[in-house]
Amino acid sequence: MGLTLHYNIEFNGTAKQLQAKLEKIRQACSDLPFEEVGEKVETVRITKKIIDTWNELQKKCSHPNNSDKNLAKRDREIEKLGVTTWQMTEIGEWKHEDGKHWRETKPTTMVSLSLWPEKGCESADLNFKRRKGKFVCDSFCKTQYAEHFVQCHLLVIQLLDLLKTESFVMVDIYDEGDYYQTRDIAVLAKNINESTAMISSILGGLQSAAKKSRDGGRSSNREMPKLP
Repeated sequence: MGLTLHYNIEFNGTAKQLQAKLEKIRQACSDLPFEEVGEKVETVRITKKIIDTWNELQKKCSHPNNSDKNLAKRDREIEKLGVTTWQMTEIGEWKHEDGKHWRETKPTTMVSLSLWPEKGCESADLNFKRRKGKFVCDSFCKTQYAEHFVQCHLLVIQLLDLLKTESFVMVDIYDEGDYYQTRDIAVLAKNINESTAMISSILGGLQSAAKKSRDGGRSSNREMPKLP
């Protein structure tokens, strides 16, 4: 929930060529108002052993054991293997067959650039995984809760524009704020206001339902009148 940018980007070339391209993006982002930019572009080989370890860690911190403490422990353990939770989350590929769908995770080479626009915004990391002879980045970035929403949203758009100029193929870009498509700040303002109103309405409904539930609970606990 909240305005999000979704992007599916491809690069045709070797891991070395991709690393060089992302290094140019990294240098350009260093001159932009990102809160954090990775110190380098990283290339990692995600093996079956790493995937098996990740699956075991996921089982141990699944509901109802998905406390912040357990999730943080999972993150530390997977980072010891040289990868991040975000990378492992994005390595999977959705498969569809006979009305069924599942997420398939296979060993691959991943080339990554870590980017964080600002406080309150999700990361805008670029994690390219090797699939069928090309590198694919299939990700998203929720900007609605950034401290400076407009500046942050436009910053992620600027990142996507940079990728386009560096020969990356923009397969599918979906901006829930419609700014990427229209380049109209008034459209973005309208959509953020509508999204905020919708979220406020949902929260208001949940609070009202919770209050009714509490009131009903108190009523059911009242003493029954004594019979004469």
